[in-house]
Amino acid sequence: MAKDKFEATAFLSSLFHYAHDYNFNHIVFDANRYKVSVNLIRKSATYGHAELFYVSADAKEFAPVMSAINGAVEIAELEGSRQATIKTPELSRGEQVFQFRLREFGNGKYSLDLSV
Repeated sequence: MAKDKFEATAFLSSLFHYAHDYNFNHIVFDANRYKVSVNLIRKSATYGHAELFYVSADAKEFAPVMSAINGAVEIAELEGSRQATIKTPELSRGEQVFQFRLREFGNGKYSLDLSV
């Protein structure tokens, strides 16, 4: 049975809207060869600290989303900037600017932290 892939712009738009609306300031993608998990983290003196599991998916199904994020990160690195921008028509503000930090743990495990 063929599984559907995530539609990158719609998923990223809903993810950034949710993070913005509920004051989450970190989006963390934990990836290995088989699955990708997305967690939202809030570190705030005003709104308190919180962590929320958002979604988990097969790495192949989630590939369009990671490709869109990686494209934005690569452009930022080529420009020598630590801030990347993703533009989607579904975002009410038109674009989302974020800082990023990629950590590699070995054996194909990665963590990408987007500070929004």
